[in-house]
Amino acid sequence: MVRTDSITVLVVDDSDFFVSMLADKLTTEYNITTKMATNAADALAELRDGDVDCIVSDYEMPETSGLELYEMVDADVPFVLLTAQGDESTASRAISIGVDDYLLKGAVMEKSLDLLVNRIQNVIEQRRTQRKYEQLIDNTPDGIAQLSLDGEILAANEAVATEFGVAQSDLVGRQLSEFLPEDVAAGRLEECKRALTTDNAVTFQDSIGVRHFHNIAVPLPTAGNESVQLVSREITHQKHNERKLEQKNESLAMINRIVRHDINNDLQLLVSWSEQLEDHVDEAGRTFLERIQSTSDHMAELTATARDFVRSLESEDDPDLEPVALRGVLETEIEKKRASYADATIVAEDFPQVTVRANELLSSVFGNLLSNAVRHNGADNPEVRVGVEETDTNVRVRIEDNGPGIPDDRKQDIFGKGKTDADSPGTGLGLFLVSTLVDQYDGRIWAEDGDPGGAAFVVELPTTDQEPQNGAPPDWT
Repeated sequence: MVRTDSITVLVVDDSDFFVSMLADKLTTEYNITTKMATNAADALAELRDGDVDCIVSDYEMPETSGLELYEMVDADVPFVLLTAQGDESTASRAISIGVDDYLLKGAVMEKSLDLLVNRIQNVIEQRRTQRKYEQLIDNTPDGIAQLSLDGEILAANEAVATEFGVAQSDLVGRQLSEFLPEDVAAGRLEECKRALTTDNAVTFQDSIGVRHFHNIAVPLPTAGNESVQLVSREITHQKHNERKLEQKNESLAMINRIVRHDINNDLQLLVSWSEQLEDHVDEAGRTFLERIQSTSDHMAELTATARDFVRSLESEDDPDLEPVALRGVLETEIEKKRASYADATIVAEDFPQVTVRANELLSSVFGNLLSNAVRHNGADNPEVRVGVEETDTNVRVRIEDNGPGIPDDRKQDIFGKGKTDADSPGTGLGLFLVSTLVDQYDGRIWAEDGDPGGAAFVVELPTTDQEPQNGAPPDWT
């Protein structure tokens, strides 16, 4: 509610006694600043001389009535009309032309001025709120118009005027179809009628040439005539971005099919042929054959990583997550890497039963980290240690190796897209995928020094009390 000590009220009445008494009471009892006038000319002079927050005027004055005075003053100033007798026709006319409130003098003076002061505060608050709303409407880049059901523009903001290339004042009374293609105007009016029929806001989109718009039609609670507020926002740029995203996803899907089928099938043939050559090469040739097999295995890992990376990017929406038993995922990936890297030692602790929210790509997080720890180890006898630490709300998985470690100046950016160097081919895509997936799971990953040496990667994920199906990881194969 507006504080009375911040209000200035102009009291207008042809009676010197009444205007002085009312102004004095408002000042002494309510701390309201007042100005006085006994006729319309004096009232207009007072309005020109300084700020007035509200006008309280008598209705029955000899030369100019209160209603006539209302029509002479700035419509932005709230106006409360006082009359000696109750007259429904006067009240109806006052409200119809826009007077903010209407009170009987007897009700005001015989009891107390609380009623009048309360009405003054209300109309000032309403008007200030209305001004803020109008400023907001005029400053928004969205086109906002009030329309009748036959398409007449009853009001519009500056954005509509700019869009239609006319002055804001020239819009009122004209038809929407004068400024829009006939089919677009008809379509928008049809949606406006639907909003009124359902008494609910209706959202829809339409296009004008190559431009696209998102529209909202909102029924307005007006007396007598039905009208709708129509808000239009241009979304051409968003539509363009949507199309680019669709094209990107189509390209990613094509790459995924190529990686999953064509490249993977050729790799399987290469591995199969190399195995058949084992009994047909001498010791010197066996060294090269083992290199072919090792490189083929590495390429298979890279294609799997590329496949998972594409899958993680295919949708613009947040991924669908579900409860996953972490221990099962870790144990499965560790056994796969033990089989793939027979020369490496992978030591695993007894993992606790912990559930996290993830999806089928969680295995790629730990699979890539384990492969990275072995492939880029450099030690004669690669060793990897996997440990799990649980807190009240999170779980940390630490994968540590006995390799050369990671320089401090690379620990921050090692997860960046394509961060590779000549001595570490392929690490960029795998670690970038790991970072992307951990972020999708609302987790964190960082690199630090191992103990007593080497590198350690720590994955921190929030835990959940939800149980996975059958207490085990979902079968995503």
